[in-house]
Amino acid sequence: METEIYVSDAKARMSTGIGLLGGSFDPIHFGHIKPSLQLAEKFQLQSIKLIPCKISPFKENIFTSAQHRWNMISIIAGSSELFEADSRELERDSPSYTYETLREIAGEVSDEITLFWIMGEDALLDFPKWYQAEKIMQCCHILVMRRPGYDVAKEAVTSEWLKPYMCDDKKKLNEKKCGYIYMTDVDLFDVSSTEIRQTIQSGEQPKFMLPGGVWNYIKRNNLYQESVN
Repeated sequence: METEIYVSDAKARMSTGIGLLGGSFDPIHFGHIKPSLQLAEKFQLQSIKLIPCKISPFKENIFTSAQHRWNMISIIAGSSELFEADSRELERDSPSYTYETLREIAGEVSDEITLFWIMGEDALLDFPKWYQAEKIMQCCHILVMRRPGYDVAKEAVTSEWLKPYMCDDKKKLNEKKCGYIYMTDVDLFDVSSTEIRQTIQSGEQPKFMLPGGVWNYIKRNNLYQESVN
């Protein structure tokens, strides 16, 4: 039953676009998975790399080890024709900068491949502050999932920085390999890793929040029993 959730569309696997989704994945859940499936179909992505960070430049707290987070991501990738687990950031001792990751991946794929970095609209608000943000735009397009309550246009400084990159014509994403930020609508799954950790800490089961395989792994390893923030 769970496997069916992850199977990608055959047409998507024939395309030349690869999606890249980074994060702490502490734990990975349907809020990561379901919107990604929609993006893969909408933009005909042949795969999506799940890239767990080791040292986040933004988040101070990570509640499980790199190995546990990697194992949970591997459960998803092992049940999927779409998702791939990518360990490169876990193997670094330095902060997990998106630019460094993109530069490496761009050097590994063929010239026919277009890279799409995936983020939520909340993350886009801080994007101009990211390490080497301008150079990131030289490596990929960015797909931004709209989120209720966020409006980049209201943030004058951020909006001005982003303006040269913003694109409202999906066809333009096929005209060059990098440089556009495209806002798109997906059916967001309203769940967070924080909510899942708090649910587990309270003694309840996070039903419908994450795949059964990941939940079974969490139970077997007694994860998230103490920290809930």
